[in-house]
Amino acid sequence: MKWTEKCILNLAHHNLFENDGHRHRFYDLLDCYFDKPFFTKGLCKCMYLSAWDTEHFSMMLETLNATLIEHDFRLHLMRDQGQIEQAEAHAEHNLEAEEIWKLVNAFVSGRPYDSSSLSDVEIRYPETAYIIKRALLASKIIDELPSLNLPSSDASSASVLSDNRLF
Repeated sequence: MKWTEKCILNLAHHNLFENDGHRHRFYDLLDCYFDKPFFTKGLCKCMYLSAWDTEHFSMMLETLNATLIEHDFRLHLMRDQGQIEQAEAHAEHNLEAEEIWKLVNAFVSGRPYDSSSLSDVEIRYPETAYIIKRALLASKIIDELPSLNLPSSDASSASVLSDNRLF
């Protein structure tokens, strides 16, 4: 069974898709970008989160297409955009958006998520807290999936691998 199939099945087994749209958007992202040299488990987690609704799905598509065009195999564009979005949300005192971007930034950087503000979000924005908690559960499932091996013909991609690579 392919890694992508295992991922979808494990997330579905744990009832982590909110609806068919969420599952289809996630599958579409996974199907399109899984074989790209910048694909990581962290990016997969971001895909799960962005597939929650069509607005964020579209943002992810734009970012990943720009990543392909720029040959940004280390996701610098995505990291930069996430940090800017988090800083703007912080400056605007938008705790809800700031917390989501903090989660995205943790996923894409392969760092643990700092949940110190989550209780405040839970009180003020219960729907956002729910999304974050579901994404954290999905993150654990994704982390438990097996690693992949690079095909020997793809030696050029091996030089751009980071610690949070699937391979």
